[in-house]
Formats: sequence, structure tokens, C-alpha cells
Amino acid sequence: MKRIIITGGPTNEPIDEVMKITNMSTGKLSVRLGELFLHAGYPVCLILNNSVNAEALSEAENLEILRVETTDEMLGELERQSARGIKTGAVIHASAVGDYKSDFSFLLEDMAEELFAKISGIKSAGDILEIMENPDCRLDDSSKISSYQKNLTVKLGLTPKIIARLREWYPDSLLIGCKLLENVPKEELFSAARLLCEKNRMDYVLANDLAELREGKVARYVVDSRGYTGVSLEKPEDIFKFTVEKLK
Repeated sequence: MKRIIITGGPTNEPIDEVMKITNMSTGKLSVRLGELFLHAGYPVCLILNNSVNAEALSEAENLEILRVETTDEMLGELERQSARGIKTGAVIHASAVGDYKSDFSFLLEDMAEELFAKISGIKSAGDILEIMENPDCRLDDSSKISSYQKNLTVKLGLTPKIIARLREWYPDSLLIGCKLLENVPKEELFSAARLLCEKNRMDYVLANDLAELREGKVARYVVDSRGYTGVSLEKPEDIFKFTVEKLK
């Protein structure tokens, strides 16, 4: 049987040596999927955030658990796995990858002083933006930033889109991704998932609504490049069975 790669949990993006940007993902779905595939005889590679509890699989054979922290680390690990030459049947990209990372931090009062000092050379809003994107007043984030900075400000930048690279690295594998929106009409949810699937050449995207999850309704709507397939998966067992069927 071909290997199954599953990503899981959040990504953590450091602000300084202590603080980080993260999300509420637990990675439980990915660990359970890994367990199901192992029991069915598939070799499994789990790429998990360090916060994800995978003790239930600690003694499993045919399992490789790779720990990552940031989006860049997860991206790099997926690329390395593709380069190993191990035939991969499916990649289930279930990790809740953060959209943003910290570019740098500064204090508002320092930024105000810097802009005031350079005001004579400012001719347009573009000049102001250029200063704010690369200020002299950025803080040293290589150690812990003081806890008493009431005007601490973090400039965010975009993280790389892992899903955009998967087809390049795994051209012959079944690729399944995820899309989460909140409190939107089903048509909007399905459209966003379809575009994600089409743009990144995924086979399927599992779309769900955070508002429904809060109400206890776990429904992952299966979308492909043509739209909603009419299939809804609730339990990890459902996702496992669906994936195995598509692997045949």
C-alpha cells in the first residue's frame, strides 16, 4: 500500500522568543485519521504541530511523526517528503495553517516620533507607507519583548500558501484539502472551496462552517473543481472511507 501523508494542528508564528500567533486547532482529526489508516495497513506520515497530542499512536508500526512549529517548517517538511521518492497515495492537508505571521514589532510612540522626524521628506501617503513597512524603530524580537509596553504593535505579513505547492510536489497523489468559513450561505462556502480546489489543482476540498461547528454540527462538505459533490462527511471514519474509495 502507498503511504498516506496527513498534516494536522495549528501553525505557530513567533512574535518574540515567548509570544506567538496561533489558532485553536487541536489536530485530533488528523491523529484519528492516522490511526484509521494504520489499522487498515497503510504506512502513514503525520506532520504535526508540536502541540498536538499523538500519544495514542506512539507504539504504532509503519508510522512516522514529524513535528513542526511554523508554516515555513511545515512547507519545508512536505517538500522534503516529496523528494524522498516514497510513493504517496494521498496527502490530506488538514492542518489549520495560519494566514499571518509577524514581520516585526514596534511601539506606536516610536513610530510617531520617526514619522514626525521625517515629515519634511514626506510627499505622499506612499512615502509614509514605505517608512512604516521598514521603520528604524522596529523592536528586537530575538528575545522577550517587555511585558509593560502598552502600545506594542505587531506588523503582520502573509504566510506562504502550502496548498498551492502540493500538486507540484505530489503530482500523482490524491490531494484533499480543507476550507473553513464562518456563518456564510452554503453557496458562498461551496464557491470558495471550489475556487480553492480549482486554483490549486486539488482533487477535493472539505468545506465547513465555523458557526455550524459551534452548534455541534460537524459537516464537512466534499467539493471538487465543479462544485459541491452532494457528499457530506461527519466523522473521521467517513473521511477515511471516502479517501480509501478514491484511492482505488
